[in-house]
Amino acid sequence: MNEFNNLENIMKRFVVASIFALMLFAPQPIVAQLHPTTISKNNTKKIDFVVGNDSAVNDTVANPYDVLVENRPVDPDFVAPHFAIIDKEQRFYLSLGATVKAVGVVDWGNPYANPSDFKPSDFTPATPGNKESLQMSIKSSSINLNVVGMPKNKYRIGLFAMLMFNGGAGNDFYVKCDHAYIRCMGLTLGYTSSVYDDKSADAYLIDGNGAGASGGHSNMTFNWQRNITPSLRLGAGIELPRMSYTQWQHEDALDYNQMVNQRVPSIPFYVQYAWGEIGHGRLSSVVRTMTYRDFVDNSNRSLVGYGLKFTSNVKMGNAVGYAMVQGGKGIANYFKDNDGFGLDLVPDANHVGRLKPTTSWGGLAALQYNYTPNMFSTAMYGYMRNYVDRYESGTIDFGQHMKYEHYAAVNFIWRASSFVDIGVEYNYGIKKDFANKSIHDNRISAMFKVGF
Repeated sequence: MNEFNNLENIMKRFVVASIFALMLFAPQPIVAQLHPTTISKNNTKKIDFVVGNDSAVNDTVANPYDVLVENRPVDPDFVAPHFAIIDKEQRFYLSLGATVKAVGVVDWGNPYANPSDFKPSDFTPATPGNKESLQMSIKSSSINLNVVGMPKNKYRIGLFAMLMFNGGAGNDFYVKCDHAYIRCMGLTLGYTSSVYDDKSADAYLIDGNGAGASGGHSNMTFNWQRNITPSLRLGAGIELPRMSYTQWQHEDALDYNQMVNQRVPSIPFYVQYAWGEIGHGRLSSVVRTMTYRDFVDNSNRSLVGYGLKFTSNVKMGNAVGYAMVQGGKGIANYFKDNDGFGLDLVPDANHVGRLKPTTSWGGLAALQYNYTPNMFSTAMYGYMRNYVDRYESGTIDFGQHMKYEHYAAVNFIWRASSFVDIGVEYNYGIKKDFANKSIHDNRISAMFKVGF
């Protein structure tokens, strides 16, 4: 226990020291991260419609387009800003945005009852007579508010909030907060994507989930991200801990352990190097602690999890390549298709009441080819694998855990205008569990999306 306490203190000191070092010694201005498809959506890099001071669109110091893009999250599905309200003295920029994404999907094999996402880890066997399905939805539609105060001041303050109309199976709608944060001088406080994730390395897909090995871990975060030089970028932060684990369970249904309040933040950090506008490579890592109650010894136990990830996108003429590979122990929740499936910790078969972290790894590769500035296709393949030591008694049966999954996608997207995307996509997914049962599904999606 003393060793763990010492490690905990070292981790806390490292985070504090890293953040202050970055604040003191990072001389370069913040440079906005852009996804390759964002640039092609608005080659003029100007706001189309301005209420108030329309001359601000030509400002070389605080161009509204650059400032507003810098303040929003990086995401391949985001639409470039088209509308802004700017006061006469340029004391604030305010942009309102909305996207309506309508999709129709046809599944065959073992249809997945979610028209906006295609998640192999969640596949279930089709019941008799239900090998095919037709679904339609606008669940991936959203609205957002982007406000930047004092845009010409180096202490500019940014606010961003985004609500998505999401839901469960079928068209079970509810409003979900996807992002809500405050940003100033490279510091971000609020709810948004984890520092461990690099969404500029995610390819554009109609499927809202994508390859299961990619990151999709939104969280409460306090982080610092800044360009140290025009090419070198660093990021570090502390984030609210989240854990999903499988409990020990006795045959008489008595639990031998349970989750307790988490008390040590997760610590993500990264180093990124960019080759001008060609692309970038990023090495990310995360360290986390997971605490649970051992009822056999009547004490709390804490385990350390860690992950390492490499991400990149590279432009090659008319093509853009995307790549990601990651692996670690006790970081299942940082994989899209492991999140919430009880795989951070599982029962330790050799010690009743104790848990152990699982090992997970995976990767993806994608190639986007631009036929014209307004038409492109993307082909993607992803793979993910979990290693779980056999146990006999748990709240989730050992055989139900996913052993591995394959994911493939290919699409064609037509950018009919800077407001409209039309596309078609084929998805294939297969998973195998530790009971050696396989299940697969095929999907064809058609999309009509309007956004500003």
